[in-house]
Amino acid sequence: MAKKRVPKGKIIVSFLAIFISIVLITSVANRVISMIHAKRQYEQLVAQRDALKKERKNLDQEVKELNNDDYVVRYARDNYIFSKDGEKAVIVPEE
Repeated sequence: MAKKRVPKGKIIVSFLAIFISIVLITSVANRVISMIHAKRQYEQLVAQRDALKKERKNLDQEVKELNNDDYVVRYARDNYIFSKDGEKAVIVPEE
């Protein structure tokens, strides 16, 4: 059997085409990975924003309540053993 000789030019062009293909595929893969990371980061930031909005709403409500004198007195009585005139506060130890 006689072997056919492939011209060097075709071999060089083939290797060059393979190299360019690998470079292009790698570039596309890197961009896809970057987009996936950016999407995950965006979703985390949206969740963080939503949590901060909820926290702000709660804090705004608390500020409104703290402007109410009855609420402040009730809160102080419940949490800081604040007593009215003539009352005595007794702390009962927890078991």
